[in-house]
Amino acid sequence: MTKINILTNNSCPNSKAFNCPLLASRTYFEDKGFELDFHWKISEKSYECDLLFINSNVFRTYWHANKSYIFNFLEKAKARKLKILWFDTTDSTWCTQFEVMPYVDLFLKSQIFADRTMYLKRFRSGRIFTDYFDGLYKTGEKDAEFPLPSQKDLAKIRVSWNTCFENYTESRFGLTARIRQKARPLLSSVLREGLSISFTAPDTRRDIKVSCRLGLSHSRPSVVAHRKAVMKIMEGMGVGTSKLTLPEYFSELRSSQIGVGPFGVGEITLRDFEIIICGAALLKPDMGHLETWPNLFKPGKTFISHKWDLSDMDEKIAFMLENKDLRIHIAMEAQEEYKDAVSAEGLANFADRLTGYIANGPANSMADAISHY
Repeated sequence: MTKINILTNNSCPNSKAFNCPLLASRTYFEDKGFELDFHWKISEKSYECDLLFINSNVFRTYWHANKSYIFNFLEKAKARKLKILWFDTTDSTWCTQFEVMPYVDLFLKSQIFADRTMYLKRFRSGRIFTDYFDGLYKTGEKDAEFPLPSQKDLAKIRVSWNTCFENYTESRFGLTARIRQKARPLLSSVLREGLSISFTAPDTRRDIKVSCRLGLSHSRPSVVAHRKAVMKIMEGMGVGTSKLTLPEYFSELRSSQIGVGPFGVGEITLRDFEIIICGAALLKPDMGHLETWPNLFKPGKTFISHKWDLSDMDEKIAFMLENKDLRIHIAMEAQEEYKDAVSAEGLANFADRLTGYIANGPANSMADAISHY
């Protein structure tokens, strides 16, 4: 049995969505000859394996406080001839962690540029969309200086999985769900966690045309400006944008025909999954620049895309409200993609996909590196 140690934590939504499918698919890994062992803190035991999966969030505080600690840890793992897979669990397509490239065999993110060569380009504010919004709204985004990968490094970049692998219904805020999540580090050696998500059918009665509840407490001024522009359009259409209580928010989504999902810290947000689960049709900025998996973001098939400058947003909303059958079909297709991903067959596919990465390693050519999985 090939042993995989998973160095992770349970401290944030991205980490929880990293852990959940690994726990849920453990049996499928065992069927393929892989034993998964979860490590919730850094220790000498972390090295006792054949392969080491690293959730980057474990080292989050070290990047500023003690970067050399990260490299020393990786050097030690490499010296022991371990195969190292680094999972960048940050939110956007961009990355600040390319300095680990010399130490790792593969570098995986939940969403990456469809054209890998975009990683050789420097984005002034650190993200492709914050650069765009800053140019559009003149918000004074600060410059972000991060090392770029080399051309050779691009062959190591892969899509991992996005944060859809969790329960994003309102039940996740209940006592039972919170206890289960808290218990993961304590019970991971025996836990065989399933994914049970209660979807609301898109063709139920929906008396609310559009749901768009947005927060403005964001660290990026360009994202705040973009959201304010969205809110202005919504208010012109008579759509409320102020925050609701959680029960009110989910009740509104389940009664809405369209749910608006702007970019946040990253292109993909938890709101996107809440909208899909609640059966509304997702309206979101164009996602053509990125690749993710599972792919719940197929324009015109599983979501409705609009331009980043919002110039066609009201037109897209009007079109979807006038075309009920198409709107319901798009929402249903999104749910089917989601259901397939979290089903038993989907989790087996999750294990197949990840073990395929392990077997194949880095791409053999630039054509392989920039092709879609």
